[in-house]
Amino acid sequence: MMTETELEVQFIDGLYNIMPNKVVAELVVSNMKEIGAPSYSDEELAFAKKIGSNFDQEAKLARLKKQKVPDYQKYRDVDLVTDIIDPLGDGETMAGSSDVGDVSWVTPTIEFGTTSMVLGAPGHSWAVVACSGSSIGHKSLVFAAKTMAGAVYEMLTNEELRKKANEELQTRLEGRVYKTPLPEGLEVPLAIAEENWEKTPKQ
Repeated sequence: MMTETELEVQFIDGLYNIMPNKVVAELVVSNMKEIGAPSYSDEELAFAKKIGSNFDQEAKLARLKKQKVPDYQKYRDVDLVTDIIDPLGDGETMAGSSDVGDVSWVTPTIEFGTTSMVLGAPGHSWAVVACSGSSIGHKSLVFAAKTMAGAVYEMLTNEELRKKANEELQTRLEGRVYKTPLPEGLEVPLAIAEENWEKTPKQ
């Protein structure tokens, strides 16, 4: 039976999965260990504990287990992680998307995280905002900035390191070449962006 329904499909984006690079990942972790994770004041720890008390610990552990975090059980009562974990996630498919995936098909690229929120807080939640907007979040950014600066310096001054990272990328690509997933002639959906902007509450 016909419903006389019309469907309009709008193609607004297309993203590649991230192409991992172990050489760069190990370089970044090495710099994180050399710099050392931030330490937190009693006030910051108390604030984190109060935020973390709102979330189920079993759900937190289940998520860490799914992410294959080593010794995940030890984080049951941990709110702010200070451990620097070796690279993980290579070959895993995780939820979420980012256009950094497209970049990783063109040049060696990785993503890394620092502690900017309490462990177990849902992404994009009020808890993330509360922590990342505090001194906890500021320490996270400073740590990340130092890590990136150190890794970039080593990459720029070590030709052999650059060569290994590029060789790994080509091995993983297996002859494939990046091609934009967007159809030819696709117009930038500025109208959608403008509509969303109008809906956003203004200060």
